[in-house]
Amino acid sequence: MSAVFSGLGIALDKVLTHEPPIPPIPQYDVSFHFDYKTKLGVIDVYQTAIQMMYDLAQRSYVQTVQAVDSKQFGNYDVLILFINIQPPSAPEQLQIMHCVSTLYRAIQVMTDGVLFFQSRAALMLRHKHIGGMSMTPVDAPAAMTDRNDSSADSIEEDEGSGSNSASDDNVLHWSRGHIKDRDNPQFSIDFQFLGKSINTKEVSMAVLEALTVAAPHPKDAGCEEISVASPDGGCAIIVESIPSVHHFTYQWATRALILLYQKIVVAQRKFGDVKLDLRYDGQIFGELRMLKTTGDKNNTELTASER
Repeated sequence: MSAVFSGLGIALDKVLTHEPPIPPIPQYDVSFHFDYKTKLGVIDVYQTAIQMMYDLAQRSYVQTVQAVDSKQFGNYDVLILFINIQPPSAPEQLQIMHCVSTLYRAIQVMTDGVLFFQSRAALMLRHKHIGGMSMTPVDAPAAMTDRNDSSADSIEEDEGSGSNSASDDNVLHWSRGHIKDRDNPQFSIDFQFLGKSINTKEVSMAVLEALTVAAPHPKDAGCEEISVASPDGGCAIIVESIPSVHHFTYQWATRALILLYQKIVVAQRKFGDVKLDLRYDGQIFGELRMLKTTGDKNNTELTASER
């Protein structure tokens, strides 16, 4: 693939070894171009991308968009922007599905190649340039106050302070707690860390993978199960519905995933095995488990005692 954007350093031609976990888009291609002089923070990239993927998963997969900007849903040290360059009358238009596929590909390329740099991407549909994606640093990081503000949702921790500073066997301190969703007061989570610590990259990629799997589904559609592993096989996430009077949908599955990442894992700096009971009006109607796996992407057997 050749680069379309100029003036940003050396272009990169890269073939992904792990395709997005969604149906391929016919005749759709992306070329990435990296500026190796401008570094981006690794966790900042993951946080921004995961928040954007969550936002995309709340929209119709076939919705046409003129622009999607990560500033719409929070303040981060990295800015991700999609732009549609086609006139409204053109048959080829930038849609949510293109943003989902491109965002996943971008983070996979960056992770595989350790390429956390400013970047641009050209988005091509049926050989026509329909838009672009950019990933750049934000100029004023001191103004970023929302990113890890765990007070945005009420967290009550019942026992253990938890730490990822770990003993030699990489076992996290046991802890459990309860989180109330500020935006959805009837939705709450009981969480319990189970023991093993997991690499930050593996956790981030597993959460991104799960949100990507959810994105093509309408948010009000019933969700029976989401089961994914990170591309390198070091972390597995299973989201399941539990029989209840309340309907467990992709809205609640994706909400659990974003709260898991932002408010439980990143905010507490505890990347490890964790089990979540998902409640609506106090009744459990779903479950999420994030578990350390073997690290072999061809064999993701769980290492935790509880599956």
